[in-house]
Formats: sequence, structure tokens, C-alpha cells
Amino acid sequence: MSGKAQVGGDPYHHGDLANACVRAALSLLHDHGLSGVTLREVARCINVSRSAPYRHFADKRGLLAACARHGFEQLSQTAARLLADYRTRDVAALRRLLHEYARFGAADPHLYRLMFASDFEVDEYPDMTAAAERAFYVLQNAVISGQQAGTLAVEDRDGLVLTLWSSVHGLVSLHNELPTCSVLDTKALEANLDRVLDILLPTTVPSAVQATA
Repeated sequence: MSGKAQVGGDPYHHGDLANACVRAALSLLHDHGLSGVTLREVARCINVSRSAPYRHFADKRGLLAACARHGFEQLSQTAARLLADYRTRDVAALRRLLHEYARFGAADPHLYRLMFASDFEVDEYPDMTAAAERAFYVLQNAVISGQQAGTLAVEDRDGLVLTLWSSVHGLVSLHNELPTCSVLDTKALEANLDRVLDILLPTTVPSAVQATA
């Protein structure tokens, strides 16, 4: 006996079917957008019966929420690993963190739009909401740590976090949604982000650091 559960005639651990559905949905989302994700197509991709995904997801909306949760988890984990390379939370750490947020959003525009532009209610999918909050807290905690260590000069901590978050999010959204034009070169996300950060981040450099620069 193999020890694997049979789902629709195909071998899957009970705990693996949901993850397999999410992985398939993420691939479909990346390649075809929201319209390309259906429970039927997900079942076909992972070679299970049409009814098998319904064991874990009541409908497409529930599956998409799981995809969004996965995206937030991936974002927060990547950001946390990145910050682990820095002994202090200073301007350099913030700049690299914000670039990582931007790269994440640009790498998979359909997933990014699902994460940040969907109509999920806050209490509709608690696990997804919690994952979204954790992704935000990585940036917030970095600012708090820098403020406490004296490596960031911050008067309005919440205001700074909101400004940084919304600036990066807005820029990524513009790059994802708009074609290149005379107003914005959407092929130059990194350069455009640096232009924005060159305005915002110098305000967070402690005066002692400025004096020795």
C-alpha cells in the first residue's frame, strides 16, 4: 500500500491537493490572468477529477483568495530574508526592501493585481487578511527598528510607512497597467523607483550621518 490517498483516481496526499490546486491556479493566473483560472482547468492541470478541487475550495473566489494569500506570504518571506542581510535598519536596507517589493509586483502583474486590487472583504478570508498584514508589517517593523536604533530619523513613523508603501505600490501599478509613453517609461521601473526614493529617503538620514557624509 502506497500510503497516498486517492483523489479522483489520482495519488495525492490529502494535504497536498489544496497546495497543488493553488500552484496550478497561480500558473494559470500568471499566463492568462483572472479569466484563465477556473476550478475545472485547475483540475485538468493537475490531472484530478473535476470535483476534486471542491473538496478544498467552495468556488473560484475561494481559490483566488488562496492565491492572494500565497502571494502575500511569498512577499513577506522574501522581504524578511532580504533584511536578514543587514545588521541595522538604515536607509540602505529600506531602499533594498522597497526595490524588492517593486520587483515582486512587476514579476507577476496578474497576481499583484489580485493581491491589491480585489474586492475581498477583510473578514471574508481571515488567513489571507493575516498574510497581507504580515507583508505590511515587514516594512513597518523595519522602520520601527531603525527609529529605535537611531539609524533612521523618523518623526511621523506611521506617515513615513504609509508614504513609502503607497509610493512603491502606486509606481508598480502604473508600470503594470500603462504602456510606455512620454510621461512614464514603464520599462524603467528600477530607475523610476530610485528617483522617488531619492526624494523620500534622505529625510530619514540621521543628522549625525549627514554631518559625516
